[in-house]
Amino acid sequence: MSEDAPKEVGELGEFALIERLCARLRPSFQRSEVIVGIGDDAAVIDAGGGRCWVVTCDVQVQGRHFPAKGVSGFHVGHKALAVNISDIAAMGGRPRYAIASLGMRADTPVSFVEEVYDGLNSVANRWSVLLLGGNVTRTEESFFIDIFLMGEAERESVLLRSTAKAGDQILVTGSLGDAAAGLHLVAHPEIQVRDDTHTILTYAFLRPQPRVEEGLAIAQLRLASAMMDLSDGLTGDLGHLCRASGVGAVLWAHALPLSASALELASLTRDNPVEWALSGGEDYQLLLTAPVSAVPALQEGVRAAGGLPLTPIGEIVPASQGIRLKQGDELTPITSRAWDHFRPTGEGYA
Repeated sequence: MSEDAPKEVGELGEFALIERLCARLRPSFQRSEVIVGIGDDAAVIDAGGGRCWVVTCDVQVQGRHFPAKGVSGFHVGHKALAVNISDIAAMGGRPRYAIASLGMRADTPVSFVEEVYDGLNSVANRWSVLLLGGNVTRTEESFFIDIFLMGEAERESVLLRSTAKAGDQILVTGSLGDAAAGLHLVAHPEIQVRDDTHTILTYAFLRPQPRVEEGLAIAQLRLASAMMDLSDGLTGDLGHLCRASGVGAVLWAHALPLSASALELASLTRDNPVEWALSGGEDYQLLLTAPVSAVPALQEGVRAAGGLPLTPIGEIVPASQGIRLKQGDELTPITSRAWDHFRPTGEGYA
């Protein structure tokens, strides 16, 4: 290691750290049953008979992923399982089995931990996930919950983030920026909005809804070229998809789907809702690409499955053009702002 090489993970950053760890794990990807290892929303393992296992894990830490105060245990449990299910949905899979590990201080109220499990059970029951147990440990620091989740999918229907092609359209489910608006409300309880607006936005942040039905419908049609979920913000996750696929992108600012609730809050706070949509993060919608000719069939298939609207928001272009935002006739380069867990709180976007 050179004198100038980072010695701490905070200097290195999350994604550079992942790259270094990935290089150490590379030999394990060479086994024939491993279809996808590191580098996508979940790992994919051949299960035989045209089926595969889709496997993911994700940890939620108090003070990093949810506020240390003012958030119920139910919300913590709900979000912990929901964000993992979102990874399975992003691959076109169906969630099946989960294991939960919790770390907590000795003075954590028993009622809070029971509420966490109520939240877990609520999400598990909604998507027919079996909770198979887990582990608890004592920590002297923040409460955390770590979920391991297995799903299943048809091998030929699995969607990756590395297969987008120039000429494809970029689409998203639902609306963007609601979770960022909800976080703003949680952080500023003095802001007065209509009750239904408050519920829609805070629940988008505290109780995200994974897009399982939409993901299954998209995968079964076999018309999309690539897909992932939106956890790190649209610009950050689109940057991940473009790097994995070796392409560039143009986003259409006028086409970004913004909810009436986010627009209402933005009008009060004078925030820019487009910024919430571009870089707010934690929307847990699906981001996908598809040939232009396939878009109507995908929209109809998602609608028939009872899913949220599927909106075209841009196009995939050659990598040489980079990632840009189109506003009117103007094209502006976008700096990918993905959440980085090892940057200081408040500076988490890179």
